[in-house]
Order: sequence, then structure tokens, then C-alpha cells
Amino acid sequence: MPLNSLLLRGTACALPVLLMLGGIAPAQTRASDPGQTNAGQPPAMPAPLQDPPTAEAPAIRIEGPASQGSLNLGRVPKGWQVTVDGVPARVDDAGRFVFGIGRDAATADLVARAPHGATLERRVTVAARDWAIERIDGLPPPKVTPDPELQDRLRHERELILNARAASDDGIIGFEIAIKGFRLPVEGRISGVFGSQRVLNGTPRSPHRGLDLAAPEGTPVLAPAGGRAVLVMPDLWYTGGTIMIDHGQGVTSIFAHLSETLIAPGQLVKAGDAIGRVGMTGRATGPHLHWGVFWKEVAVDPAPLVPALQGRIDPMKPRPEPRPEPKAQPSAAVKPQTD
Repeated sequence: MPLNSLLLRGTACALPVLLMLGGIAPAQTRASDPGQTNAGQPPAMPAPLQDPPTAEAPAIRIEGPASQGSLNLGRVPKGWQVTVDGVPARVDDAGRFVFGIGRDAATADLVARAPHGATLERRVTVAARDWAIERIDGLPPPKVTPDPELQDRLRHERELILNARAASDDGIIGFEIAIKGFRLPVEGRISGVFGSQRVLNGTPRSPHRGLDLAAPEGTPVLAPAGGRAVLVMPDLWYTGGTIMIDHGQGVTSIFAHLSETLIAPGQLVKAGDAIGRVGMTGRATGPHLHWGVFWKEVAVDPAPLVPALQGRIDPMKPRPEPRPEPKAQPSAAVKPQTD
């Protein structure tokens, strides 16, 4: 029977694919990316990492560089289902899907399945990045090593965050973020970067899973993209005043250490709406906003997704911006001490 198909084309829309198979067993194909060998260079401009699909061989397409901590846009024929490292990705009516790559990932395995049973597999080679090491001393010991009596509270708060993250819906804003990016939620000095290994009071901790922006206490925090508030808590142990916004397609943002929350659970917000104020609640040594972005349970780097930050952070070699040097004070004559 003849095979007719309309191919996916363009970056913002796609045409349906009609696959008519008769008397032919579903074929399995596998595609691989060429290795990315120079991890020290910034990623190239977004471009498909694989040739466009053909009528004889549909394909899994990925747009933009695939690097550790990146949020990516993919495409498959309409009606296909996709998993990334075994985690289902939501595919829209145009065949688009969003997925994240973790901080330490070396590869990402994508599998697409057609309604009639055909399977496509693709292993993506992930570009490695260089991570910063940050040392923070002077924290109260209980903030570094929680008292065992706190474990029930911490477990409960962790469940709240996981449940809020799982509530992500099928809204299209997640796609818009992967294509257009975020606006900056607050202007401030970059005091912490994604992926850095923090050493608290001399003890290595888990890698940092967000971007820290230092700003005066009370500075308004603006929604970096539209979405729905899925968690609003005034005082979590680690993150203090905390808000989570669902942007759709598994993409969520978390805003921590807030001195004040300005929205309610379930409230819809649009980019630029005031959602809270900068503070230093929870485990924080000074006023700043911690902003984390996730795809499902995979933490991704917010910085490459913010056009306003381009040039301030090298995505392959992130480092916090230098602290401003104190202004030199005129020297004063030292009087000799007398009894």
C-alpha cells in the first residue's frame, strides 16, 4: 500500500503525519548523535542535531545544543509517545515535546513509539560543562546538619514540593520557554550559579540546583514566565518563604528565601507579575532570590534560558560574578596609644 506522509517543518508549528502501513511489520530504527568533543567552548547556535525525517525514516529531532543542565525542545511525528531516560515526555498535537538534561548526564536516551507499534530510539551525547566550587562558612551548625528531630518536618516539606512538581499540566508555556526563554525575575548580582558544588562550613553538599540573585530585602520578585502557582509556603526549613509556579509540559520554577509571598495557591500569573519579595528566610546568609527550574524531577540551568543574562555567564564555564570591591577609604593618621 502506498505510504503518504506530511513531514514536520519549521520551529513554531508542525503539520500532521499520516502513516498508512499494510502488510508490513513495524520497523525499528536507531539514530545516534556525533560526539561533542570540545566541552570548553560555548554551545553553537540552536540547530537540529539530526537530519530532518523522511517519509521512509521518521526521526526524533532535537533543536538546540544538548548540554548538561539544558532544557531542550524535541519533535516527533504527530501521535507518537516519547520517553527520555524512561521518563514520559508530553507530546502536543504538533509532535513537540520538552525535556531536561541533568547536571551530571553523559547521554540521554530518547524512545518514540508510534500508535501502530513502530519504535524509534536515539542516544544523545551530552556536552560536558565545568562546574564552580563555592565555599560558605559561618552558617549555624543546625542549618548545615539538621537535628534528627527535624527529619519528619523535612520529609513532609519534600513531599509538598514533589507533589506540587507532579501537578504540572499540558499548557503551552513550557514550549514557549524552550523557544523564547524567561525574563529575569529580579535584577541583582549573580551570587550563585547552577551546578556549583557548595562546601558549607567545610562540608561538601549537594550541587546547587538553581541561580542565586542577590538584591536588597523587599525587592519585588517577578514571574519569569506565565503559569499557575502550585505551592505557596511562608516558611519551609531549607527554603523559607517559597513559591512554585507550573509553566506546563513538566516545566516548573521554584523561588526561595522570600520575605513575603504575594500570590495564592492556584492563582494564574503572567510574565512580569509580582509574586513575592526578596528575603533571607530559611537557610540563607544574606538577602537573595534562589530561582530553580525543573523538568519533572530534573533540575536545569535557568541562566541560558534568560536572554538578559547572555554575556554575563559562560554556559560552559559558569562562575559567580565577582563581588563588588569596597570603595577605598582615605587613610587616617594613626595616633600613638598613650596610657
